[in-house]
Amino acid sequence: MWMAAVLATVVTTGCAKGSDKPPLPAEQGPAALGVKAITPATELSANVTRVTGQVRSKQEATLSAQATGTIAKMHVKVGDKVKKGQSLAVLDTSNVAIGVEQARAVKAAADATLQLATSNLERVRKVAEGGGVAAASLDQAEIGQKQAAAQAAQAGAAVKMAEENLRDMAIIAPFDGVITARTKNIGDTVAMMPPTPVFTLVDTTGLEVRALVPESVVDKVKQGSRTQGTVSPSGMRFEVQVATVGAVVDATNRTVEVLADVVGETASPLRPGALVELDFSSAGESDDKGVFLPAQAVNAKGQQGFVWVVQDGTVRKRDVRVERVLPGYVRVLQGLAAEERVLADSSLDVKEGTAVRVVQ
Repeated sequence: MWMAAVLATVVTTGCAKGSDKPPLPAEQGPAALGVKAITPATELSANVTRVTGQVRSKQEATLSAQATGTIAKMHVKVGDKVKKGQSLAVLDTSNVAIGVEQARAVKAAADATLQLATSNLERVRKVAEGGGVAAASLDQAEIGQKQAAAQAAQAGAAVKMAEENLRDMAIIAPFDGVITARTKNIGDTVAMMPPTPVFTLVDTTGLEVRALVPESVVDKVKQGSRTQGTVSPSGMRFEVQVATVGAVVDATNRTVEVLADVVGETASPLRPGALVELDFSSAGESDDKGVFLPAQAVNAKGQQGFVWVVQDGTVRKRDVRVERVLPGYVRVLQGLAAEERVLADSSLDVKEGTAVRVVQ
């Protein structure tokens, strides 16, 4: 009896010690993934539609002489305003002027010979009408008159050539403008071939802006539309009208050349070569209102794609239709409301129903 009681006590104690072990932990779900979520913008920021361009003259020419010779006179200097047809410089015309005199003298002699041959032909014809001259004599007089006429015409052409050579000794302004460079001085020799640059002439009244517009922005730029420009760094504002939108995309930098005419008055003169910014946020007919997302938030090929919408602590895949409007931005045409939140990065390794917590 005593031994049985001892054994019962040992068994009871062992059972009690066994019941003190901690219970196994209950199974827990995966931890929520920390993500960045964003709300679509309903209006584009203006700075994403600004492009840098450069002011340049519509007319700019490097002028050289049309003949070879030595500069004898300089009529203008850098900074002078000139008119179309104005003489800018003259080469030494001594030899050419002599050539003109010689050509004119030959022309005078040829004219006299023609006059004599014409008078002789008239006399022979009168005599021939009365039968006093053989037909051969009349033919000879007619041929002589034609030869004299040809010689007079040839002499006249030689005079024109000589006078043209004399005019070529002067460098003439082809349009109104300002002399921006002069590379030669009196006494310098210039050549016709290859041409020796003497002046640079710029028309400062007809100005345009040349801008390389990103491929993703150029669809907002319409020919004939007007937009604002800002001179850097002065901040002076001016207005331009789009004249030409390039038809080719540069394969290197993915830009399209746009030329815009400067219109209206400016606070101070624009200078060719100045750097400017053009704002195309309101150019063209495209609307800058809508539902916009960074391109990184949309997984798209063409217009079809999807976004990850954050709902009740999980993500849901949502099909959307989009169009690219600006560098790094797309407009959501269908499938998403402006108040919904989406993952900022559509490339995250998530799937339908993944638990998430928004950390930013």
